[in-house]
Amino acid sequence: MARVELILRQSGIANQLDADLLIFDEHGNPLQVADSLTQIPEALGQAIENWQGSFSGLVGAYRGIKPGKVSYSSCSDSAEEVRESFRIWLQSQDGWRRLQNFIDQYVSSNEEVQINIQTLDKKLRLLPWNEVFRENHRYAETSISLAREFQRRGNLQPKKQVRILAVLGSCGGINPQIDIDFDYQQLEQTKARGAYIQTLKQPTAKDLRDALRSIEGWHIFFFAGHSQSLKNGTIGSVVLNHIESPLGIDQLKAELSIAIKNGLQIAIFNSCDGLGLANQLAELNLPQSIVMREPVPDEVAKDFLEKFLKEFSYNSSLFESVRRGREYLKSKWDVQDEFPGASWLPTIVRNPAVSLPQWNDLIVESPHSWKLLLPLSVITLVSLISLFLSLYLEFDGIQTSSRSKFIYYAQLYPHVILYPWIFLWGAYLTLYKAWCQIRSKPKLWSQAAVAFGVSIILLCVELTSDDMMLFELKEDAVSVVFLNKDRIEAISDTPTQIIDTSDLIDEDKGEIIIRKSDLERALENFRTIQTVDMSLSQDEKNSYYEFMKLGLSYSTWHGKGAFSESRKFYALTFLNIIAVIIATGIFWSEIQSKYVYNSAKYLRYVIATQLILFFWFPIRVHYNLVTKNLLFGNNSPVSSLDIIAYPVLLSLLAVSIYRSWRFEASFFAGLISLVLILGFLVIGIVNTNLVNIAFGLNSNPSTWILWPILNLVIIYLIYSDIFSKNVGV
Repeated sequence: MARVELILRQSGIANQLDADLLIFDEHGNPLQVADSLTQIPEALGQAIENWQGSFSGLVGAYRGIKPGKVSYSSCSDSAEEVRESFRIWLQSQDGWRRLQNFIDQYVSSNEEVQINIQTLDKKLRLLPWNEVFRENHRYAETSISLAREFQRRGNLQPKKQVRILAVLGSCGGINPQIDIDFDYQQLEQTKARGAYIQTLKQPTAKDLRDALRSIEGWHIFFFAGHSQSLKNGTIGSVVLNHIESPLGIDQLKAELSIAIKNGLQIAIFNSCDGLGLANQLAELNLPQSIVMREPVPDEVAKDFLEKFLKEFSYNSSLFESVRRGREYLKSKWDVQDEFPGASWLPTIVRNPAVSLPQWNDLIVESPHSWKLLLPLSVITLVSLISLFLSLYLEFDGIQTSSRSKFIYYAQLYPHVILYPWIFLWGAYLTLYKAWCQIRSKPKLWSQAAVAFGVSIILLCVELTSDDMMLFELKEDAVSVVFLNKDRIEAISDTPTQIIDTSDLIDEDKGEIIIRKSDLERALENFRTIQTVDMSLSQDEKNSYYEFMKLGLSYSTWHGKGAFSESRKFYALTFLNIIAVIIATGIFWSEIQSKYVYNSAKYLRYVIATQLILFFWFPIRVHYNLVTKNLLFGNNSPVSSLDIIAYPVLLSLLAVSIYRSWRFEASFFAGLISLVLILGFLVIGIVNTNLVNIAFGLNSNPSTWILWPILNLVIIYLIYSDIFSKNVGV
């Protein structure tokens, strides 16, 4: 983004303007060139007056004072006369060509350009500078300001919400057709993106003064209704109601100064002839105003407001938001037989000494202090890596035939050992960000209590079900199990190259001795046989599977004092995963703007959580199709609680796509769809080989650290403004 200042002032030489052009780099350092221009020729000044008169007469139901009638053709001719006279005046001067070349030399034709015209000359301020600069710079937008010394008063004060004071003035009297309700509806829509709005409908002057003095301050002051400027364009007034006289800005000077000191950044007057209002606000050092420079048709004012508010509340810059609103007016009104020159009306009047904030700059992201966030972060992080650390401390010194048993377990069960510290921490972070957006948190505690109860029930089901994991058993775990004759015979057919069951089975007593070490040796031997492609009959495989099912059945070990310390941390990890899934579902109920500060940001955080959770999906399927196939001969991607988890995750993602389109966050809708497609391609076409290479028995543990880094990059991109143009946040 480039920033340009063009300062035009009366020269000491007759019929000449001094022109100073400054182009600022990213650090605010200017490149400067000085030149001169001739005074505006009389023909151009007359053309401006002709267009003003014909445009005002053409407007039938505008937000001003004096309705009139004139033909479209005369207004169109006047507008074209302004364009042509303006172009001739500039192009006939060597000074202008040098200034234009200076801009072209240092500013790319494809970057956003903010050009501020500083001048005291009213006619210079009324010229359509945008059309001139956009000939070479399509993303240029201009503002105007008085040629004087500017001061910075007040500081930007971000708050939990963008605070807007909306004044809906009188819409009766001479021109009752003004649709003030439309302005109100457009402002209300910004609540979904974090706005707090106090609306004053036809207030008294005292009501307005009291509101402006608010200690909490305001970011944006908005006025809709009747307004007017004196002929010199330096003094303005607004009509608040049908009882009191028009109120001048000079009569609000003290209150406006307080509001600016308390953080007022922008004044928007969606009303007629507002240059006088903006000039007086500039005298008070208000950072910027947006006004209509001439009487404005109601439909034109509505169209601009709708487009501007949407762009600005979606975090486009002020200049870009006005430019897009202006382009919309040009495409709709300038090219039809309606209001030629309507796109010239919106005008930014700014204080060059103050940087221009964007919507997100006005919102403080997190209402919590580091004193609370830091211990919460430590507790969460410890809980997420607790199983990983516990396994390392309990089993790392023990070796299998090819690797550390700690690594072996991580590769066998990546969905509970690797996933939490690689991915799930990101889900906690995004959920925390969503939590910070919720207005009223106490009502969530009842839902949290229900969710906790459900999680405990699911945990009990998980911990008491069969298909235990090897790390849940102590290294020296031993159990004696009594079996019927048929089951003993089924297990005894296990090939001896896998495990010699004759040393384990006492057929006379009908019992079998199960040792954890035998289970792990049998698994390693079975993998070796499969790796070297030694043939096993299906009956032999079934005998091995029966042995492993018995060995990893909860009933085999219950009450035997055989459970490892790591099993406790597995329970904590399971609760973490279930809690995030349930919390994501609960948070969807808060998406409406009346429940959250900024619905668009809230949507972004909840969707980011879901995308992180979706990474668990292929890893869990890998566990079912690879690990459980090795252990139990399982061929189904779904087992036990997956019947609940999969539909919940997929349903949430489907709802996310719908709500993304509804909130016009098409980028996220497309992103979720892409992730779903790629996820199912990985599962369905590539099967589980890709996951196996990344996290499974064929993975390289030294590459695991790359995945949380990738997760961090993705989260950064989601939080940053890189995608703001697409996601509408």
